[in-house]
Amino acid sequence: MAFRIQGVLVRATPDRAGLTALGRAYGYRLYEATAAGLWLLDLAVPVPVPGERAAIRTARTLAPGYVDALRVIDGDESPLEQIAWLTASAVVARQLRQSVMGFLSDDDRLDFAVIVTPDGVQSIGDRLERYLFRWEGGALTIQPFADRAMGRDESAVPEELSLIPSVTLLPVETLGAEGYPLHGNVAAEMPEFAQAAHTLGIGTKRVGRSGTLALIEASGLESSVWDAAAGLR
Repeated sequence: MAFRIQGVLVRATPDRAGLTALGRAYGYRLYEATAAGLWLLDLAVPVPVPGERAAIRTARTLAPGYVDALRVIDGDESPLEQIAWLTASAVVARQLRQSVMGFLSDDDRLDFAVIVTPDGVQSIGDRLERYLFRWEGGALTIQPFADRAMGRDESAVPEELSLIPSVTLLPVETLGAEGYPLHGNVAAEMPEFAQAAHTLGIGTKRVGRSGTLALIEASGLESSVWDAAAGLR
């Protein structure tokens, strides 16, 4: 799919012990952002089977209200790749012993960003169908949105969402004429985590342009969506 991005950003050089431990959990490709003091890991994160209990249980220990809301809206019909990347980002933070930003986004349905420290998840921004999520400090805010062409009867919010502890449901917001922004949540989180990340072009159609990354090493992951940015294809 065009414009798909995924990975985990770190602000300090990953140490050898951490990478070795990470390699036992996931295959990876490690890149350095050119002259930015920033490193990007792409990971071989398995896509969960819809409704897969093990993946759900693991992610739920990290952000229970958020995962519960995803399941209410999705009904266990989709893979929910974002919960696998939530778990993977927590593994990276723990193994590398530093704060990280994990993300997964495309130009169609995915737009997930998470900030994790070795002590736990700090914040999550996500999109599922016509809902935006913000999870922070155990509290979840849900913003339903609609396109201008969508009727209000199509914008009804499931009652089960109101039963999730520490949840705030906002009124339905109608998007402007330009529609949903490309990589909206990811682009919004990037500047606070690492200002230099703008060189990657996330949020624009020039994302991953050649020369923005250099491949440092690879282990168990033969290719990546970022290889073109490193001039490898």
